[in-house]
Amino acid sequence: MRRLLASTAAACVVLASASLAVADPPAPPPGGRPPPRLFLSPSGEPFRLGPDTPDPLQAWFDGADTGHLGYLDRAEFRADATRFFRKLDENADGVVDGFEVQDYETKIVPELADWSEGIAEGVPGGSGNHGGDRHGGHRGQGGHRGGGGGAADAGQGGGGEHPGGRQPRGLRLAQLINEPEPVSGADFNFDSHITLDEWMRATDQRFDLLDKAKTGQLTLTELRAIISPPPHGARGAPASPPPPPPRTP
Repeated sequence: MRRLLASTAAACVVLASASLAVADPPAPPPGGRPPPRLFLSPSGEPFRLGPDTPDPLQAWFDGADTGHLGYLDRAEFRADATRFFRKLDENADGVVDGFEVQDYETKIVPELADWSEGIAEGVPGGSGNHGGDRHGGHRGQGGHRGGGGGAADAGQGGGGEHPGGRQPRGLRLAQLINEPEPVSGADFNFDSHITLDEWMRATDQRFDLLDKAKTGQLTLTELRAIISPPPHGARGAPASPPPPPPRTP
């Protein structure tokens, strides 16, 4: 009986070892590196890493790809931007004013404050002071100075106020376009009133900037390559983002 038990136990160990040996290893994340904890869409909508959002970039892309064709065309890109504009326009008056910009920076993406102080991990130039937007600092009606950065939201379609308020410092932020504050970045007139026309003008510039091949289509693979550093790059070195969209009069 003892010999039988011993033989059975040994066989179990062998089978378990063989099972572990043939089991598929866990798949590495896309690009061979962890996804960003916070991703800002080109319009500035945050998507945060979470149990339901293992890949914030893909969460935004899938939500915007309403045709489910595996790419974003200009119409889908504009529709996604319009949807977020409606969310920012809290009083539905067709304008995102300085107070609504301040709500965006303090409630929807409170991580912008950390990024503007140059302490966010993995952001180009993260050791410096990035306060203000690319125009030298947008100032809303309440005298609020815009910060900058990139973030992500836990739900597909994202956006909402982050539960628990401000995130701990040192989060890794990611963007497709290096705009310190994409919402106030659409204020072409510098009057603290972003109209839908201004918003769509910025949206078209952003699409053109991302559509490097001029195919009229943005694929997830192409977009992911923008925020992922090359494999031969220095360890921990952040990707070099494209320049901001040009400002035309």
